[in-house]
Amino acid sequence: MYDSDYFNWQKNIGAFGGVANLFKFKDYIQQADSVLDFGCGGGYLLKNIDCTQKLGVEINDVARAQANENGIKTYKYLEDVPDGFATVVISNHALEHVECPFNILKSLLNKMHPDGKAIFVVPHQRADEAYHDNDINQHLYTWNPLTLGNLFKAAGYVNICVDVIRHKWPYRYREIYSILGQKGFDTICQVYALYKRNYQIRVFAERPK
Repeated sequence: MYDSDYFNWQKNIGAFGGVANLFKFKDYIQQADSVLDFGCGGGYLLKNIDCTQKLGVEINDVARAQANENGIKTYKYLEDVPDGFATVVISNHALEHVECPFNILKSLLNKMHPDGKAIFVVPHQRADEAYHDNDINQHLYTWNPLTLGNLFKAAGYVNICVDVIRHKWPYRYREIYSILGQKGFDTICQVYALYKRNYQIRVFAERPK
């Protein structure tokens, strides 16, 4: 499923998102942090984060090779990440792809520093999105703020805070960004998200002491 065709479709989106999605996470990360990106794709987001250590987890072999080319040491399997590594775990639009999100979140606790925190962003699928068997995204789950918070609580996280992000890239997003810059681009994305009734959900949670 997550092969070279999928990565080639996702590559340009991921490269642009390495800059455009930074706002979702940067306020939670300090320069001294060790950051683990779960579902890091080609490593584009991590590449743009200023921190001391970076590791990625990515199941797609082609994307993982690209992440390594981008200077991000990336593992195929979460269990291979050193225990206690991450002071911050981030993930952008990845949790909805895995078969067992609860198990992933439980396993991530072992990879976190005792003072570690997690920031995950997931999409929300609307009820009017019909099924079709050639859906390239292959999202297996969707949540709302209540159920995403419940999931993290059930997995053992504490100090959970969930918020909604209204931000959707419009058509010709690269041109808009190049003309308006980050601030203008974000304003357009916020308006477009409202128009399309689109939102993303962000959860902040901490590892229990």
